[in-house]
Amino acid sequence: LNDLYGAELHQLQVLPLLKHAATSQKLKNVLSSHLDDTRDQIGRLEEIFRKTGHRPETRTPEAILGITREAENVIAATAPQSATRDAGLIVAAQKLEHYEITSYGSLAQHARTLDYDEIDEILETSLMEEKEVDDLLTALAENYINGEANKE
Repeated sequence: LNDLYGAELHQLQVLPLLKHAATSQKLKNVLSSHLDDTRDQIGRLEEIFRKTGHRPETRTPEAILGITREAENVIAATAPQSATRDAGLIVAAQKLEHYEITSYGSLAQHARTLDYDEIDEILETSLMEEKEVDDLLTALAENYINGEANKE
């Protein structure tokens, strides 16, 4: 739970970086919307900490730091205002999403096993949001960005 909390807090810094580097307004909109979701997800995690009587520890998982470095490398290695950069940013964003999907899914399963139904519901809400963003990013890549990047 602490790792996920740290990952979500770190996304408050990473998502604006990705959004600023993006060219496509559609990609900027998805990243901006997900930033709002991230704030809500942090609030839900804080609610879980309160309900379980634990204090959150703010540590950023090494995996998230690695993905962030990869995103920074994409930005450095691609031309500004290019679909190629946007394609790389989508890959980076989806790596972040997949970390969170795995984390929320695993924690929700643990909550179900321990009969923490209310906590399971909270986690499932965030899990569904993460899956929706992943689907939006996939659709954006498949239907728009990757084709444009292929022309560059």
